[in-house]
Amino acid sequence: MQPCQEDNRSFFEKLQNEKGLDLRDNRGKRHDLAVVLVGVMLALLSNRDGNLSSIQRYLKNHYERLVEILGVEKRRAVSRSQLPNILAEVSVSVFDGLLFANYGIKLNAEEKKWFALDGKELRGSIETGNKRGAAIVQAVAHENLEVAAQDYYAGDKESEVPVVRKLLEKSELAQQKISFDALHCKPKTLEIITQVGGKYLVGLKENQKELKKQITQAMENQSCLMKISTTEKGHGRIERRIYRFYDVLEIKKNERWQASQIKTAIKVRRERLEVKTNKTSVEDSFYLTNEIGKYEELAEAVRGHWQVETNNQIRDVSLKEDKMRSKKRNYSKQWAV
Repeated sequence: MQPCQEDNRSFFEKLQNEKGLDLRDNRGKRHDLAVVLVGVMLALLSNRDGNLSSIQRYLKNHYERLVEILGVEKRRAVSRSQLPNILAEVSVSVFDGLLFANYGIKLNAEEKKWFALDGKELRGSIETGNKRGAAIVQAVAHENLEVAAQDYYAGDKESEVPVVRKLLEKSELAQQKISFDALHCKPKTLEIITQVGGKYLVGLKENQKELKKQITQAMENQSCLMKISTTEKGHGRIERRIYRFYDVLEIKKNERWQASQIKTAIKVRRERLEVKTNKTSVEDSFYLTNEIGKYEELAEAVRGHWQVETNNQIRDVSLKEDKMRSKKRNYSKQWAV
Protein backbone atom coordinates (compact mmCIF):
# COMPACT_ATOMS: atom_id res chain seq x y z
CA MET A 1 0.00 0.00 0.00
CA GLN A 2 1.32 3.44 -0.90
CA PRO A 3 1.82 5.90 1.99
CA CYS A 4 -0.97 8.39 2.51
CA GLN A 5 -0.50 11.72 0.80
CA GLU A 6 0.25 14.61 3.10
CA ASP A 7 -2.42 16.59 1.36
CA ASN A 8 -5.33 14.13 1.35
CA ARG A 9 -8.01 16.46 0.01
CA SER A 10 -10.30 14.89 -2.55
CA PHE A 11 -9.50 15.24 -6.24
CA PHE A 12 -12.63 17.39 -6.66
CA GLU A 13 -11.46 19.81 -3.96
CA LYS A 14 -8.01 20.03 -5.54
CA LEU A 15 -9.56 20.94 -8.87
CA GLN A 16 -11.66 23.62 -7.18
CA ASN A 17 -8.68 25.20 -5.42
CA GLU A 18 -5.87 24.72 -7.95
CA LYS A 19 -4.64 28.12 -9.13
CA GLY A 20 -3.94 28.49 -12.82
CA LEU A 21 -6.18 25.59 -13.88
CA ASP A 22 -9.19 27.57 -15.13
CA LEU A 23 -8.13 29.89 -17.97
CA ARG A 24 -11.68 31.04 -18.79
CA ASP A 25 -12.81 34.63 -18.63
CA ASN A 26 -14.91 35.19 -15.50
CA ARG A 27 -17.81 36.43 -17.62
CA GLY A 28 -20.47 33.98 -18.70
CA LYS A 29 -19.25 30.84 -16.94
CA ARG A 30 -22.08 28.33 -17.28
CA HIS A 31 -20.41 25.14 -16.05
CA ASP A 32 -18.43 24.29 -12.93
CA LEU A 33 -15.01 23.36 -14.34
CA ALA A 34 -14.21 21.03 -11.45
CA VAL A 35 -17.41 19.03 -12.07
CA VAL A 36 -16.67 18.77 -15.80
CA LEU A 37 -13.07 17.65 -15.20
CA VAL A 38 -14.07 15.05 -12.60
CA GLY A 39 -16.44 13.64 -15.21
CA VAL A 40 -13.68 13.67 -17.83
CA MET A 41 -11.38 11.85 -15.42
CA LEU A 42 -14.02 9.18 -14.75
CA ALA A 43 -14.56 8.80 -18.49
CA LEU A 44 -10.80 8.34 -18.96
CA LEU A 45 -10.78 5.64 -16.30
CA SER A 46 -13.68 3.99 -18.14
CA ASN A 47 -11.63 3.60 -21.34
CA ARG A 48 -13.28 6.50 -23.17
CA ASP A 49 -10.13 8.54 -23.75
CA GLY A 50 -9.48 9.94 -27.22
CA ASN A 51 -13.13 10.36 -28.25
CA LEU A 52 -14.90 13.58 -27.23
CA SER A 53 -18.33 12.37 -28.27
CA SER A 54 -17.94 9.26 -26.13
CA ILE A 55 -16.69 11.32 -23.17
CA GLN A 56 -19.65 13.71 -23.47
CA ARG A 57 -22.13 10.82 -23.57
CA TYR A 58 -20.51 9.43 -20.42
CA LEU A 59 -20.84 12.83 -18.70
CA LYS A 60 -24.49 13.13 -19.72
CA ASN A 61 -25.42 9.59 -18.68
CA HIS A 62 -23.75 9.88 -15.26
CA TYR A 63 -24.36 13.57 -14.55
CA GLU A 64 -27.15 13.24 -11.98
CA ARG A 65 -25.25 10.64 -9.97
CA LEU A 66 -22.07 12.70 -10.20
CA VAL A 67 -23.53 15.94 -8.80
CA GLU A 68 -25.29 13.93 -6.07
CA ILE A 69 -21.99 12.39 -4.92
CA LEU A 70 -20.10 15.69 -5.16
CA GLY A 71 -22.87 17.52 -3.31
CA VAL A 72 -23.10 20.38 -5.78
CA GLU A 73 -26.02 22.18 -7.38
CA LYS A 74 -27.62 20.26 -10.23
CA ARG A 75 -27.45 22.10 -13.53
CA ARG A 76 -27.56 20.99 -17.14
CA ALA A 77 -24.82 18.57 -18.24
CA VAL A 78 -22.25 20.05 -20.60
CA SER A 79 -23.18 19.67 -24.27
CA ARG A 80 -21.02 18.12 -27.02
CA SER A 81 -20.54 21.54 -28.63
CA GLN A 82 -19.50 23.22 -25.36
CA LEU A 83 -17.17 20.49 -24.08
CA PRO A 84 -14.24 21.24 -26.45
CA ASN A 85 -14.64 24.99 -25.80
CA ILE A 86 -14.36 24.43 -22.05
CA LEU A 87 -11.44 22.01 -22.32
CA ALA A 88 -9.62 24.47 -24.56
CA GLU A 89 -9.60 26.93 -21.63
CA VAL A 90 -8.01 24.48 -19.18
CA SER A 91 -4.31 24.59 -18.33
CA VAL A 92 -3.28 21.20 -19.71
CA SER A 93 -0.03 21.10 -17.77
CA VAL A 94 -1.81 21.72 -14.45
CA PHE A 95 -4.58 19.19 -15.12
CA ASP A 96 -2.07 16.65 -16.42
CA GLY A 97 -0.03 17.05 -13.23
CA LEU A 98 -3.08 16.50 -11.02
CA LEU A 99 -4.15 13.42 -12.99
CA PHE A 100 -0.70 11.88 -12.80
CA ALA A 101 -0.23 12.68 -9.09
CA ASN A 102 -3.59 11.15 -8.13
CA TYR A 103 -4.17 8.35 -10.64
CA GLY A 104 -0.98 7.81 -12.61
CA ILE A 105 -2.69 8.92 -15.86
CA LYS A 106 -0.78 10.93 -18.47
CA LEU A 107 -2.75 12.74 -21.15
CA ASN A 108 -1.83 11.57 -24.66
CA ALA A 109 0.04 14.16 -26.70
CA GLU A 110 -1.83 13.03 -29.79
CA GLU A 111 -4.89 10.86 -30.24
CA LYS A 112 -4.31 7.60 -32.08
CA LYS A 113 -6.09 7.42 -35.43
CA TRP A 114 -7.64 4.57 -37.38
CA PHE A 115 -5.98 3.44 -40.61
CA ALA A 116 -7.19 0.69 -42.94
CA LEU A 117 -4.45 -1.46 -44.47
CA ASP A 118 -5.37 -3.41 -47.59
CA GLY A 119 -4.12 -4.27 -51.06
CA LYS A 120 -5.54 -4.27 -54.56
CA GLU A 121 -4.33 -5.62 -57.86
CA LEU A 122 -3.71 -3.25 -60.75
CA ARG A 123 -5.56 -5.21 -63.41
CA GLY A 124 -4.04 -3.29 -66.28
CA SER A 125 -0.62 -4.73 -65.42
CA ILE A 126 -1.69 -8.35 -66.03
CA GLU A 127 0.05 -9.60 -69.17
CA THR A 128 -1.62 -11.92 -71.66
CA GLY A 129 -1.54 -15.49 -70.38
CA ASN A 130 -0.93 -14.48 -66.76
CA LYS A 131 -3.41 -14.36 -63.90
CA ARG A 132 -1.63 -11.85 -61.66
CA GLY A 133 0.08 -8.51 -62.13
CA ALA A 134 1.30 -5.59 -60.05
CA ALA A 135 -0.48 -4.86 -56.77
CA ILE A 136 -0.53 -1.94 -54.35
CA VAL A 137 -0.89 -1.89 -50.56
CA GLN A 138 -2.17 1.31 -48.94
CA ALA A 139 -2.70 2.62 -45.43
CA VAL A 140 -5.78 4.87 -45.67
CA ALA A 141 -7.02 7.07 -42.82
CA HIS A 142 -10.61 6.22 -41.85
CA GLU A 143 -11.57 9.83 -41.18
CA ASN A 144 -10.54 11.50 -44.45
CA LEU A 145 -9.30 8.79 -46.89
CA GLU A 146 -5.79 10.25 -46.94
CA VAL A 147 -3.08 7.74 -47.91
CA ALA A 148 -0.50 7.64 -45.12
CA ALA A 149 1.78 5.01 -46.68
CA GLN A 150 1.88 2.65 -49.63
CA ASP A 151 4.05 0.06 -51.32
CA TYR A 152 3.90 -2.17 -54.41
CA TYR A 153 4.64 -5.81 -55.09
CA ALA A 154 4.49 -8.31 -57.95
CA GLY A 155 1.30 -10.27 -57.42
CA ASP A 156 2.51 -13.29 -59.41
CA LYS A 157 5.65 -13.68 -57.28
CA GLU A 158 5.06 -11.97 -53.94
CA SER A 159 2.42 -11.84 -51.20
CA GLU A 160 0.52 -8.95 -49.64
CA VAL A 161 1.23 -10.17 -46.09
CA PRO A 162 5.00 -9.40 -45.88
CA VAL A 163 4.45 -6.06 -47.63
CA VAL A 164 1.94 -5.04 -44.95
CA ARG A 165 4.37 -6.11 -42.23
CA LYS A 166 7.13 -4.08 -43.84
CA LEU A 167 4.91 -0.99 -43.93
CA LEU A 168 4.09 -1.43 -40.24
CA GLU A 169 7.72 -1.92 -39.25
CA LYS A 170 9.31 0.89 -41.25
CA SER A 171 6.74 3.53 -40.31
CA GLU A 172 4.98 4.61 -37.12
CA LEU A 173 1.69 3.10 -38.28
CA ALA A 174 1.98 0.19 -35.85
CA GLN A 175 1.60 2.66 -32.97
CA GLN A 176 -1.78 3.79 -34.33
CA LYS A 177 -5.08 1.89 -34.73
CA ILE A 178 -5.07 -0.47 -37.71
CA SER A 179 -7.96 -2.30 -39.38
CA PHE A 180 -7.32 -5.37 -41.56
CA ASP A 181 -9.30 -7.94 -43.48
CA ALA A 182 -9.07 -11.61 -42.47
CA LEU A 183 -6.00 -12.24 -44.65
CA HIS A 184 -3.91 -10.52 -42.00
CA CYS A 185 -5.29 -12.42 -39.02
CA LYS A 186 -1.83 -13.85 -38.35
CA PRO A 187 0.15 -13.84 -35.06
CA LYS A 188 3.29 -12.23 -36.50
CA THR A 189 1.36 -9.31 -38.01
CA LEU A 190 -0.66 -8.63 -34.86
CA GLU A 191 2.42 -8.88 -32.64
CA ILE A 192 4.10 -6.04 -34.55
CA ILE A 193 1.26 -3.78 -33.40
CA THR A 194 0.92 -4.98 -29.80
CA GLN A 195 4.66 -4.73 -29.16
CA VAL A 196 4.64 -0.95 -29.72
CA GLY A 197 1.32 -0.22 -27.99
CA GLY A 198 -0.88 0.04 -31.07
CA LYS A 199 -4.42 -1.27 -31.52
CA TYR A 200 -5.80 -3.53 -34.21
CA LEU A 201 -9.14 -4.68 -35.60
CA VAL A 202 -8.93 -7.74 -37.84
CA GLY A 203 -11.47 -9.94 -39.59
CA LEU A 204 -11.80 -13.59 -38.55
CA LYS A 205 -12.69 -16.18 -41.21
CA GLU A 206 -12.02 -19.79 -42.14
CA ASN A 207 -8.33 -19.14 -42.84
CA GLN A 208 -7.97 -19.51 -39.04
CA LYS A 209 -10.39 -22.39 -38.50
CA GLU A 210 -9.23 -23.44 -35.03
CA LEU A 211 -9.21 -19.89 -33.66
CA LYS A 212 -12.61 -19.12 -35.20
CA LYS A 213 -14.08 -22.27 -33.64
CA GLN A 214 -12.74 -21.29 -30.20
CA ILE A 215 -14.02 -17.72 -30.51
CA THR A 216 -17.51 -18.62 -31.76
CA GLN A 217 -17.91 -21.25 -29.03
CA ALA A 218 -16.95 -18.67 -26.42
CA MET A 219 -19.58 -16.31 -27.84
CA GLU A 220 -22.28 -18.97 -27.58
CA ASN A 221 -21.47 -19.64 -23.93
CA GLN A 222 -21.56 -16.08 -22.59
CA SER A 223 -23.65 -12.94 -22.71
CA CYS A 224 -22.39 -10.08 -24.85
CA LEU A 225 -20.79 -7.09 -23.14
CA MET A 226 -22.58 -4.58 -25.37
CA LYS A 227 -25.04 -4.55 -28.26
CA ILE A 228 -25.19 -1.69 -30.77
CA SER A 229 -27.68 -1.42 -33.66
CA THR A 230 -27.56 0.93 -36.64
CA THR A 231 -29.84 1.36 -39.65
CA GLU A 232 -28.89 2.90 -42.99
CA LYS A 233 -31.04 3.67 -46.03
CA GLY A 234 -29.63 4.22 -49.50
CA HIS A 235 -28.97 2.75 -52.95
CA GLY A 236 -32.42 1.16 -52.94
CA ARG A 237 -31.97 -0.88 -49.79
CA ILE A 238 -32.30 -0.73 -46.03
CA GLU A 239 -29.45 -2.24 -44.05
CA ARG A 240 -29.50 -2.94 -40.33
CA ARG A 241 -26.24 -3.78 -38.57
CA ILE A 242 -26.15 -5.38 -35.13
CA TYR A 243 -22.81 -5.35 -33.31
CA ARG A 244 -22.27 -7.68 -30.34
CA PHE A 245 -19.09 -7.50 -28.24
CA TYR A 246 -17.65 -10.39 -26.21
CA ASP A 247 -14.81 -10.74 -23.71
CA VAL A 248 -12.39 -13.40 -25.03
CA LEU A 249 -9.28 -12.41 -23.07
CA GLU A 250 -9.32 -15.47 -20.82
CA ILE A 251 -10.47 -18.15 -23.26
CA LYS A 252 -7.97 -20.86 -24.09
CA LYS A 253 -6.05 -20.13 -27.31
CA ASN A 254 -3.13 -21.76 -29.05
CA GLU A 255 0.26 -20.67 -27.71
CA ARG A 256 1.13 -18.85 -30.92
CA TRP A 257 -1.67 -16.31 -30.29
CA GLN A 258 -0.55 -15.28 -26.79
CA ALA A 259 1.57 -12.31 -27.88
CA SER A 260 -1.30 -11.00 -30.03
CA GLN A 261 -3.23 -10.09 -26.84
CA ILE A 262 -6.67 -10.80 -28.32
CA LYS A 263 -9.13 -9.28 -25.83
CA THR A 264 -12.47 -8.63 -27.51
CA ALA A 265 -14.44 -10.44 -30.22
CA ILE A 266 -17.13 -8.74 -32.31
CA LYS A 267 -19.99 -10.40 -34.14
CA VAL A 268 -21.65 -8.24 -36.79
CA ARG A 269 -25.00 -9.25 -38.29
CA ARG A 270 -26.00 -7.43 -41.47
CA GLU A 271 -29.69 -7.61 -42.37
CA ARG A 272 -30.46 -6.18 -45.84
CA LEU A 273 -33.80 -5.44 -47.46
CA GLU A 274 -33.97 -4.62 -51.19
CA VAL A 275 -36.82 -2.11 -51.38
CA LYS A 276 -37.90 -2.86 -54.98
CA THR A 277 -37.85 -6.64 -54.81
CA ASN A 278 -38.52 -6.99 -51.06
CA LYS A 279 -35.67 -9.51 -51.04
CA THR A 280 -33.91 -9.98 -47.69
CA SER A 281 -30.49 -11.34 -46.77
CA VAL A 282 -28.61 -11.96 -43.52
CA GLU A 283 -24.83 -12.16 -43.14
CA ASP A 284 -22.67 -12.68 -40.05
CA SER A 285 -19.03 -11.62 -39.81
CA PHE A 286 -16.49 -11.75 -36.99
CA TYR A 287 -13.67 -9.48 -35.85
CA LEU A 288 -10.95 -9.55 -33.18
CA THR A 289 -9.22 -6.69 -31.38
CA ASN A 290 -6.74 -6.06 -28.57
CA GLU A 291 -8.92 -3.16 -27.39
CA ILE A 292 -11.17 -3.25 -24.31
CA GLY A 293 -14.30 -1.11 -24.12
CA LYS A 294 -14.74 1.73 -26.64
CA TYR A 295 -17.56 -0.25 -28.24
CA GLU A 296 -19.00 2.61 -30.28
CA GLU A 297 -15.58 3.47 -31.67
CA LEU A 298 -14.95 -0.16 -32.63
CA ALA A 299 -18.34 -0.37 -34.37
CA GLU A 300 -17.42 2.73 -36.36
CA ALA A 301 -14.03 1.19 -37.21
CA VAL A 302 -15.70 -1.98 -38.55
CA ARG A 303 -17.90 0.19 -40.74
CA GLY A 304 -15.01 2.44 -41.72
CA HIS A 305 -12.73 -0.27 -43.09
CA TRP A 306 -14.74 -0.34 -46.35
CA GLN A 307 -13.24 3.07 -47.17
CA VAL A 308 -10.15 1.34 -48.56
CA GLU A 309 -12.32 -0.25 -51.25
CA THR A 310 -14.01 3.11 -51.89
CA ASN A 311 -10.63 4.76 -52.27
CA ASN A 312 -9.50 2.05 -54.69
CA GLN A 313 -12.64 2.60 -56.79
CA ILE A 314 -11.91 6.33 -56.94
CA ARG A 315 -8.41 5.58 -58.18
CA ASP A 316 -9.80 3.28 -60.89
CA VAL A 317 -12.59 5.59 -62.06
CA SER A 318 -10.80 8.95 -61.78
CA LEU A 319 -7.17 8.04 -62.42
CA LYS A 320 -7.76 5.01 -64.70
CA GLU A 321 -5.20 3.14 -62.60
CA ASP A 322 -6.35 -0.28 -63.73
CA LYS A 323 -5.56 0.68 -67.34
CA MET A 324 -1.89 1.24 -66.48
CA ARG A 325 0.36 -0.77 -68.81
CA SER A 326 3.95 -1.74 -68.12
CA LYS A 327 6.25 -4.36 -69.56
CA LYS A 328 8.60 -4.22 -66.58
CA ARG A 329 8.13 -7.19 -64.29
CA ASN A 330 9.92 -6.27 -61.04
CA TYR A 331 7.12 -4.06 -59.71
CA SER A 332 8.18 -4.11 -56.06
CA LYS A 333 11.54 -2.50 -56.94
CA GLN A 334 10.18 -0.33 -59.72
CA TRP A 335 7.69 1.46 -57.44
CA ALA A 336 9.29 0.95 -54.04
CA VAL A 337 8.46 3.77 -51.65
